[in-house]
This record gives sequence, structure tokens and C-alpha cells, in this order.
Amino acid sequence: MAESKGKNHLYEALKLAHISCVVISGSLFIYRYARLALYPEQSVAMLLKVLPHINDTLLLACAIGMLVLLGLNPFMTPWLLTKILALFAYIGLGAICMRAPPGSRKQAISFVAALGVFAFIVAVALTKQTFPV
Repeated sequence: MAESKGKNHLYEALKLAHISCVVISGSLFIYRYARLALYPEQSVAMLLKVLPHINDTLLLACAIGMLVLLGLNPFMTPWLLTKILALFAYIGLGAICMRAPPGSRKQAISFVAALGVFAFIVAVALTKQTFPV
């Protein structure tokens, strides 16, 4: 019984950390885009280049920890597989956005598309449905 309570507490801590990292990830993406759009001539501070990678590593570590505690196989759980596939799309669109010329149509479109995919991932997580509506 005590072991089960310990696992529940660990799961809840991982879930809270995961959700916090999601909020930080989305916020950093929006901030970096806005900064690029408003001040394209300014170089990006090293912290802004490194922090998203650190945060996303923590986000992934929390997700893996929760999967292990729950004994879930993401390839056998459709909504988790959907999140993973959408994550690849989000990463790709985010990379396109950050590398596109500041103020370009390509940058704006990839930014909006990345935010749409980000929202889709959150909706899948909240509903645990592959096509949340």
C-alpha cells in the first residue's frame, strides 16, 4: 500500500513537472518568435538558445517517467502515438519558423501552424482522444 502511495506521489509530481514544462515550452516559443519579429537585428542570447532544449529534455524525461510508472506503451496507446507524431510536426514547424527570414511569410505561416499543432497536442493530452473535438 505504501509503495502504491509513493508511486502516486511520484506520478503526480512528474505530471505537474510535465505540464509546467509544456507551458514553459509554448511560452518560450512564442517569446522567441515575437523577439525575432520585433528585433530581427539583435542576436539571440545564449540562454534563449539553450533553455528551450533543457526544458524540452525535462519535458520528455517526465513523459517517459509517467509512461514507465503507468506501464503504458505509446505504440499501443493510440492517443499517445498521436501526441508523439504531432510532436515531430511541432518540432519541424518550430525549426522552420526559427530559421526562416524574420518577418517573412514562411516564418509567419510556420509559427501559426506550429501553434496549431501545439494546441492539438494539448487537446489530445486533455481528452486522451486521437481526434479531440
